[in-house]
Amino acid sequence: MGLGVPHFSARRFSSNPASLLPIRRFTHRTLAQWGQHSCVEDTTLVVSELVANAVRHALSHQAGCHGWLGLMNTAHTIICAVQDPSRHPPLPRATTAHDTGGRGLLIIDELSHDWGYSLHGNTGKTVWALVPITIAGVTTGAGNGCGTPKLEGW
Repeated sequence: MGLGVPHFSARRFSSNPASLLPIRRFTHRTLAQWGQHSCVEDTTLVVSELVANAVRHALSHQAGCHGWLGLMNTAHTIICAVQDPSRHPPLPRATTAHDTGGRGLLIIDELSHDWGYSLHGNTGKTVWALVPITIAGVTTGAGNGCGTPKLEGW
């Protein structure tokens, strides 16, 4: 169960990789409730990558910790924000054709209008992505983010 008001919804997740399936379902259900069917697949994939990165790189090293996913529906964008206790910034990795992982931030960059992160003192960071909404066949935001994370608020 998540916290939700019109156009904003949030859900806590654990350090267990099994928490990804409930997060995907939560994202899909939330977007369906908002009537944002055109961006369900892209947003769910972006959220999956953001949460997987938090679980793998931030939460797995700290027993009993959890993260938060926040989704906000604006006029042209779904804002996806994942908070975790790590202060380490997200950095895209160089990968080869033979690598089986390490492409999460590249996927986020490709599917989002923009993405970045904000540090919160000693309490961690929020990594965010802006997924464009398609209205009547027209994408409201340009894809292909900047390729480098921005350190700023959203």
